[in-house]
Parts: sequence; C-alpha cells; structure tokens
Amino acid sequence: MFRGRYDHTVTNTGRVSIPSKFREVCRDKYGEETFVITNFDKCLVAYPLKEWNEIENKISELPQFRQDVSAFMRYLMGGAVDCPIDSQGRVLITQSLRTHANIQKEVVMIGMLKKIEIWSKETWDKEESISSYEQFKKSREILAEHGL
Repeated sequence: MFRGRYDHTVTNTGRVSIPSKFREVCRDKYGEETFVITNFDKCLVAYPLKEWNEIENKISELPQFRQDVSAFMRYLMGGAVDCPIDSQGRVLITQSLRTHANIQKEVVMIGMLKKIEIWSKETWDKEESISSYEQFKKSREILAEHGL
C-alpha cells in the first residue's frame, strides 16, 4: 500500500520522480511500471494500472445514460493518461493535467493506500492548513463507529 508524503520537483518537460518507496510497492504488488494519472478535485491521482482497471470495470457497470454518470465519466476518464515509469523512475505528467492541478514546479505526493495523490505544493499547503486537521477530527468519530 502507498503511504507517506514526499516532496518533489517537476522538470521543465513535466517529468517527476516517483518516490522510491512507491516504486517498491509497484514492483512488489503490481509487477508493472505504469500508472494511470487523472484529474481529481484540486489534485491529480495516480493509480497503478491494475487498480485503474478495477475502477474502469466498476464504472462500466454504472447506468451510462444518466447525466451525472456521464459527467463523472467525462471528467475522470477524459483526463486519464497512461504514464509509464521511465528508466530514471519518473513519469511524464501532461501539460493539461499540470494545468488542471495548478502544478508549476514543486509537488507533494501523498500515499493513499491504492493510489497516489499529486498536489501542487502551493495548493497542498493551503488545503492542509485550512481543513485537513479539522476534517480529520470529524472523521475520527465516523471511523470509530466502524471499529477503527
């Protein structure tokens, strides 16, 4: 599982290193060197191809003619890009994805169990300082009801 926070820099061409701990997870659990990266909230999410395929299978079961389903699919699937890890442990984040997440130079990568969030450092710093801890405190009560 992916866990932890890592700060990295994006090159001028849009390449960013995947943290070595995350690459280890990929090698051990997925045996592949490809991520699918897409839009999500104010950040990007990177899924190992196996996890992404499971999401696609579940999405394909949704009622395709519902407007909300179509809008969801258009946003999530329309932004999805296959991003293989190169020989230096980096992925290329397309310009459109970088624009969506307001990524300029510095990024924060957050391990989220089966996926990785990729945030603009500036956006992450704002979001974390505003709501993360308060939301964490609220969520603790809900999680406690589920035995966590």
